[in-house]
Amino acid sequence: MKKSVLLIASGLAHPPFLAVWRLRALVRACFPHVLSVHSLEALAGLDLSKISALALYFHHQTISEAALQAFERFVSCGGGVLALHSATASFKSCPRYTQILGGRFTGHGAIAPFQVYPVEGENAPFEGLGGFAVQDELYLHGLQPGIRVHFEARLEGRLIPVVWTYQYGAGRVCYAVPGHTAGSLKNPAYRAILRRGLEWVATGP
Repeated sequence: MKKSVLLIASGLAHPPFLAVWRLRALVRACFPHVLSVHSLEALAGLDLSKISALALYFHHQTISEAALQAFERFVSCGGGVLALHSATASFKSCPRYTQILGGRFTGHGAIAPFQVYPVEGENAPFEGLGGFAVQDELYLHGLQPGIRVHFEARLEGRLIPVVWTYQYGAGRVCYAVPGHTAGSLKNPAYRAILRRGLEWVATGP
């Protein structure tokens, strides 16, 4: 398995700078080689042959065709993606991007506490990890066929996916909802899920 991860993260308020810092520290604790850039636009000019996974944590509005092609090629050819929170709310006018992540952001309510529960049954790669409580935005999504939901929350009698995995071509994708507040990235149970998800997507096909 390759050992490099490319962290693509930016934000002062959304996502919070402290949350970005905490994700960076988590990624560096898992992998010996971590590169950092602030935008997916950097992909078009990078050699990704030694990168096993991308970690996405940003809220951006536009993406060039060159960057989108580089991103799609990386994932479809076996690269991994760990995406957090507003990654699915980025590039709303670009359905190809959200198809890669497995879900299209459709809305959220106010910041509020909610409980996250593991889905019963086979829950690899998160076996043995329990639920947790968090105060954050509970994102809602339109989902691609074929995603596997591993953790969910309850909202007005509905089950809302909070963590899912997805196969795009030969690549592995893991998405997790919490990330609007820096406190979410401090939660030990959530950090364990992110660590396990990153290790899984970086393993490759």
